Amino acid sequence: MDPNARSLDDAQRQLLVLLQQQEELSPALYRDLALYLQVLRDGLLHSVQQACFHLATQVVPERYNQLPAQRRQAFQQRLRQLVGRCSSLLTIEQLMALAAQQQRRDQRRQLKRQQELLSALIERAEASEDRPAPMDPEPAPPAPVGSVSLSLDLPLAADFFDNGVPGLSAPRPTREPDPTPEAEGRGSELSLMQGLFELASQGLSADAPSAEAERDGSESADGDGDESEEISDWSAPFQPEVTAAQIPRDPLLQVRWWAHFDRALRFRLRNLSHAVNVEMMRLGLAQGLLPVSLLDAALQARVEALPAPANLLRLALPISLSPAPPEAVPPTEVLTLLLRCSDLEFEQPKLRTCRQRLEQRRRALRTMAKRYRTWQRRVSALEAEQQWFQDSSPHPNPAADRS
Repeated sequence: MDPNARSLDDAQRQLLVLLQQQEELSPALYRDLALYLQVLRDGLLHSVQQACFHLATQVVPERYNQLPAQRRQAFQQRLRQLVGRCSSLLTIEQLMALAAQQQRRDQRRQLKRQQELLSALIERAEASEDRPAPMDPEPAPPAPVGSVSLSLDLPLAADFFDNGVPGLSAPRPTREPDPTPEAEGRGSELSLMQGLFELASQGLSADAPSAEAERDGSESADGDGDESEEISDWSAPFQPEVTAAQIPRDPLLQVRWWAHFDRALRFRLRNLSHAVNVEMMRLGLAQGLLPVSLLDAALQARVEALPAPANLLRLALPISLSPAPPEAVPPTEVLTLLLRCSDLEFEQPKLRTCRQRLEQRRRALRTMAKRYRTWQRRVSALEAEQQWFQDSSPHPNPAADRS
């Protein structure tokens, strides 16, 4: 039956049914996520050792052979410590606690950008008010009654065209007559509006990875940094209950909760990768230490990566230390460790099976969320219709009834 033909009670009943169905499926989703993390923890050390084995024996074998046995054994022990520390944080509770920290940091950054935008707008408005107004020109003689007065003055202030209008080419410099106070006021308002759009565009572009985000993300494997990454189209403004350890009851919130879970998991694996790369750099087993911002860009496919073995990142850098001309020297390639869920699942069949089960649940959850959102909109529309009819219906006049 078409949901638009249902009454408000029927629509609300459909919402309750969907909530009950999703609430019954939540424990199974929680168990599947916990199982995925358990299998991931069990095979994480082997995957890290395999990636480091390739770097040490295939990329810089001479350097590894020159290391004393004591340093090689200490390196293996350090790998086990780093993986063990990261594995202790790979639980649903720990990941969602990290997601809550990321949420608070995102909110602080968003609030800071809004305050900077407002402060810049206020400063621009005060500067336009403090600008001295030009002297009043001599008034023109009044035109005869019944005649038409033609003027060559621009309808807008000249400084508006001097600043430039988006979509128009820069005007040629011309000498214009001094604007009147009214025109000066209109020019100030237009300049203020133009500055508003410029500041708004800067605020929107600030959503991209910034230097502050790069500094926050450069912490070790047990740090509390943040990765600059958009979650998904399902991600609405953050809500406190989305990052709780318990799965929300609302299907829409469950989708966002899952997105925060995946984000925190990628962050933990990226931090572990960076910590291992630091250790390999200390031993001279790494070609170079890439910043975490570049690792994030690779995870988000914002940089072009070359084919590489599992859990390794190969990048072509347009720099070279050779004295030959740049056009005659190929770009320098850097191979570094970068743990990714897709590579880990490719190496571990059991983990890949867990992922397939989770993706089936994700598809079912998205379908449920779409249905739930449809009925939510239907309930809102019916409630608005009900309020409209109540407000528009004629109300009895108490004074007339008493008379």
